[in-house]
Amino acid sequence: MSEVTVEAFLSVPACSGGVAVKRLLKRAQDEFGDRIEVITHVGRNPRWDEMNIGNAPGLVVGELVKFVGVAPDYECLVGALREAGLA
Repeated sequence: MSEVTVEAFLSVPACSGGVAVKRLLKRAQDEFGDRIEVITHVGRNPRWDEMNIGNAPGLVVGELVKFVGVAPDYECLVGALREAGLA
């Protein structure tokens, strides 16, 4: 069971930020394995509005919207994961 869920909200067509987010999440999955669960939403859907994501890319880490409209650097993503409870 994963410790932290990350939801990525990506645009169609893909923007450079979305491509960067995909790379970041792949790196995080490689490092943390099954301790994180990644859910990717491509294109607008009701979850975007539910989480108030106005711009892509967006990342929800745990239950908090952490990044909107930018791809964070890896250290910021890891910090958000740790803040959400990743041991």
